[in-house]
Amino acid sequence: MTALKGKAIKSFLAARDENIAAVLVYGPDSGLARERAMKIAAQVVADLKDPFNALELSDTELKDEPGRLADEITALSFAGGERVIRLRTSGETATKAAQLLLDGLDSGHLKPNGIVIIEAGDLSPRAGLRKAFEKAKRGVALPCYADGPADVREMAKEAAASEDLRFDPDALDLVVTLLGDDHGLSRAEIDKLILYKGPACLRNGPASISLEDVRASLVDGLGDAMDDTASAAADGAPARLATALHKASAAGASPIGLLRALQRNFARLKTAQDLMESGESAASAMKKLRPPVFFAEERAFESRLYKWRGPKLEKALRMLVDAELDAKTTGAPQREIVERAALALAVMGSR
Repeated sequence: MTALKGKAIKSFLAARDENIAAVLVYGPDSGLARERAMKIAAQVVADLKDPFNALELSDTELKDEPGRLADEITALSFAGGERVIRLRTSGETATKAAQLLLDGLDSGHLKPNGIVIIEAGDLSPRAGLRKAFEKAKRGVALPCYADGPADVREMAKEAAASEDLRFDPDALDLVVTLLGDDHGLSRAEIDKLILYKGPACLRNGPASISLEDVRASLVDGLGDAMDDTASAAADGAPARLATALHKASAAGASPIGLLRALQRNFARLKTAQDLMESGESAASAMKKLRPPVFFAEERAFESRLYKWRGPKLEKALRMLVDAELDAKTTGAPQREIVERAALALAVMGSR
C-alpha cells in the first residue's frame, strides 16, 4: 500500500482498518508522528501502560533479533486481548526486522494478535523502511509533515468542538497566525486555550472562544514575542529586532511561526494601503482591518503605512514569500533564513 495522504489519513485515524497489522509513522514533525501513533495504538489497547498488552522495543533489541517484531505480533497476551508493539527507530536500523514482519503478514504465515507501530524520523522516498511499507498489503505508511495554516485551523476547530466550543472568526484567525508548524507545540497551546476557557464538564452548554480569550491565553508569551519581532522589522529597527528575535526564540516560537507573523503584519499594511488608494483615510482604513488596529498601536501602524509604500511594500512581500520557499525547500536552517529576512526588512525600513 502506498503512503496515505490527505483525507485517507484522516479516515484511517478515525476508524481502525482490521486488515492493517503494521503502521509506519514517519516525517520531520515528531510531535504529529507521536500523536498519530498514540491515536492508532488507542484503537487496539485501552491502557498503553498495561505491561501485558503494550510493549515498546528499541533498535538495539532488534539488531540482534531481527525476527523479534514478527514473534511479538503473534504472541498471545497473558491478560487476554490484542497487543500493541511500538518501536521508535532512526534511519534504516529497523528495515530488516520490518521486512521480515511485512513478508510474514502478506504471505499469511503470521497471524497477528494486534498491531505493530513504528515511529521513524524523516525518511527519503528511497529509504528501505519506507519502501517496504509502501509495497506491503497489510502495512501502511503515514507521512507527518509540518503543519500549514489550514492544518492548524482544522486542529483548533476540532479540539474546540470536542469540548463544545467554537471560535469566533477573528479569534481563530489570530490562533492560526500565532502558532507555527510544530504540531506538538501547537497542540499544547490549543489545549492551554481550551483549559483557560473551561472544558465542557465545567460549563453549562456550548460557548465561544473570543479574540479576548486568545489574547489572554496565548498572546502574553509566544504571541507577544512574535508580534514584537514583526513590529521591529516593520518599524525599521534592527537593534530592537535583534532583542525581539532572542525573546521569540526563548519563548519557543518556531521559525515558520515567526515568518507568518511577519507576513501577517505586512499583509495588513498592504490591505490598509489598498483601502487608502480607494479613498479611505488612514484612520478609516485601520478601523476596517479585521481585526482592527488596537488603539494603542494606531500611531505606530500609521507610521508604517507611510514608511512602506508601493514598490517598497511589494518587494517586502516578495522577500517573505521567497523566505518561506527557501525555509521549506533548501534544507538550510530555517531559523537562519527567517532571521536573515527579518533583518533585511528592518534595514529596508530604516532607509
